[in-house]
Amino acid sequence: MLMNKEELFEILLRWNLWGNLNLNFYPREILNKIGSFLDFHGVKIIQGPRRAGKSSLLYLIMNNLLKDIPDKRFLYINFEDYALSSTELNPSTLDKFINVYEERVYSGNDYFLFLDEIQNVKNWHNWVRTFIDTHNKGDIFISGSSSKLLNSEMAPLLTGRHINFEVLPFSFSELIKVRGLKTDGINLSKNKNILKSNLNEYIKYGGFPEVALVRSVNEYRANQILSQYANDILFKDISLRYGILNIRILKYISLYLSQNNGCATSIRGLQNSIESEFGNKSSTTTISNYLEYLMESYMIFEVKHFDYSIKKMIRKPVKYYFVDTGLRNAMWTSFTQDKGRLLENIVFLKLRSLYDEIYYWKGKKEIDFVCIKGRNLDLYNVSDVSDKKEIAKRELESFSDFPDGKTINKRYLITWDYEGKIEHNGLTVEALPAYKFLLYD
Repeated sequence: MLMNKEELFEILLRWNLWGNLNLNFYPREILNKIGSFLDFHGVKIIQGPRRAGKSSLLYLIMNNLLKDIPDKRFLYINFEDYALSSTELNPSTLDKFINVYEERVYSGNDYFLFLDEIQNVKNWHNWVRTFIDTHNKGDIFISGSSSKLLNSEMAPLLTGRHINFEVLPFSFSELIKVRGLKTDGINLSKNKNILKSNLNEYIKYGGFPEVALVRSVNEYRANQILSQYANDILFKDISLRYGILNIRILKYISLYLSQNNGCATSIRGLQNSIESEFGNKSSTTTISNYLEYLMESYMIFEVKHFDYSIKKMIRKPVKYYFVDTGLRNAMWTSFTQDKGRLLENIVFLKLRSLYDEIYYWKGKKEIDFVCIKGRNLDLYNVSDVSDKKEIAKRELESFSDFPDGKTINKRYLITWDYEGKIEHNGLTVEALPAYKFLLYD
């Protein structure tokens, strides 16, 4: 459907600060990293799952820049505005919005351009490259609900011209800051029980802002919202984008992974489960593609088996963790019996912010996470225990079973509420309560 200039301007007025938009802004940890690249003349790409706060982050960036820059130098375009739902979005759509903005609001070329959910615009890469080349004084931020906004064909167009940032649902430390709980100095001990109570709630409902920021979480409301998020990811971000017709298989895989959260999973095992459920054969290629789509849409992350041999590594099963435990619980409700695995999921999300690479390892015993940063290699196990006597022997013996132990920097056991150094088989394991570990920078 063709839109005239007045209609396009009305859309811009809905979303832009010069349209008298008033919003509350919640601080995000990623903002400082983005701030250090504000003088980078290229595209700042903000990626993450839908409803995780990407749009709010764009406004937060504008809000911070407003201290020195007039609001009319910001142009924000939301490509999920309902008025655009029947319009084929392409580079000409972008040109029309730009023309209206330059005619009605600001005629200079030194403005800041914010393009939200850019994946809805076909062939956006060429347009963005042209904008960078022709607007020497301008700046551009884009967001999208895909980990592969730059696919293999389009990536060369922006080589050296982009920097990527990732926005996930609130981390536990972000949520604690938003809720105003003090964790500095003695307050960490003083608020211990409150922090553990908040962690219990966080494990159950996760960190998606629409759920986590309400003062009193209503279980029915939370599950309805999170279930809708899951459906939107499956239908809008995957099925429609990739033209998937057999949505039953895709949905079954997502449910299978939610039930087996953090468990080693093989393509062959998934294939057998699907064939048992539906009674017809399924292609391993199709299953592999669907898993890739689930990762691209930020529903899940994969953790591969650690091995010094790449050939051996790729033959091993993979573990999958969810981007948010609340999302996972809305898909498979078994919070009480799975608390340990959900805690493991949250620890994994924290580790992603601390390390370059994360694996798991399994021999006779198992290491939950093998983490690499630079030349350092750290080992982590996670156990839902509150006392040293509750720690299972296997949690400690796995550290000494890990091959080539001389290369290990540190060994950690993340617990529910036990802290101390444990000596076992000549090795030192540092036990940390999860509520403390998750607050570390």
